[in-house]
Amino acid sequence: MRSCEYLTIEGERRIKLLRLKNLRFYQQKREISKLTQPEEELFNATTIAITFESQKNEQKDDIVTMHANGKDLCPVKSWATITNRILNYPGSSIHLPVNTILLIKNQMSLLHSRDVIRHIRATVEVIGKNVLGFGPTECGVHSIRSSFAMFLYTQYVRIDKIKMQGRWLSDSFLTYIRKQVTEFSKGLSSLMINTNNEYFTVPELEREDLHDVVTNPDDPRTRHPFSFASSLNNNGPGSNSNGAQTIRPSFHLWS
Repeated sequence: MRSCEYLTIEGERRIKLLRLKNLRFYQQKREISKLTQPEEELFNATTIAITFESQKNEQKDDIVTMHANGKDLCPVKSWATITNRILNYPGSSIHLPVNTILLIKNQMSLLHSRDVIRHIRATVEVIGKNVLGFGPTECGVHSIRSSFAMFLYTQYVRIDKIKMQGRWLSDSFLTYIRKQVTEFSKGLSSLMINTNNEYFTVPELEREDLHDVVTNPDDPRTRHPFSFASSLNNNGPGSNSNGAQTIRPSFHLWS
């Protein structure tokens, strides 16, 4: 999620903070009530649906679902813990933001992005730059969102699924994919030398009358005389050929 969806931040944003009413828990296809069901029922949910009322991409009431995974880091159990904690505060309601916390003397407050930044940077400091490759000052709350994209990408999750889960409408999330991460290129060298890397290039037609010959240098369809494509067709400078030549029909990547 975007940090302003679950934390109080500096300045005004059009994005709305998530509230407990935006969280819906399901046991298979049956919705579990947050108010009338026992607390442990939420932990038994199989799915959580989160409704984002207002977003940066201007889409309204966008719903994202997450499923219980039986792991220590489970989205359903994490949200169940947050929901039960807030609902146990005196005078609480489902209209409270998800970053509501209880201070001394039963005073409620909101968790700020500054608090999370300190926690992230303290954790990075403990782990060390020699392990991570970066230091505390290079991290912020947005690191959580960018890491999400990177983690899934290195696990070969389809790009369209990453976009849908992260609610990106464009390919802008690709800016988070850092090619210097060592896991990013793992296995690529083996794929490059795979013995099945053989290709067939369909030969170009030799009859020039089948093509519209474009000679205007300002027209993008005009081939540059020094381009790779022109060289392949023997039409580059110094060539004696009067027409396009066919490429060898079959070749190996390393030949």
